[in-house]
Amino acid sequence: MGRTVPTWRNRIEAELTNLDNFRRALNSVDRNALDRLINGVRTRRTAGGMLPAHDSWKPMLLAMLLECCSKIAELERVIETLIDEV
Repeated sequence: MGRTVPTWRNRIEAELTNLDNFRRALNSVDRNALDRLINGVRTRRTAGGMLPAHDSWKPMLLAMLLECCSKIAELERVIETLIDEV
């Protein structure tokens, strides 16, 4: 018997594929930003699978927010290092 419900990974990939037309319409700077967010979703796929959600977008948005927060924290560390060197 086959699966009746697509796997979490397949659901996420389908949602990300649905963004292709949107992505193509963006300028290169925004396209690169979206690509980083999409990679953040893929990096956190396992965690998203632990969240029981019928709506794939909730865990995807959480993963995107975490990607942004991680980048901000990384930049804060770099700024603090630069300030300490001065």
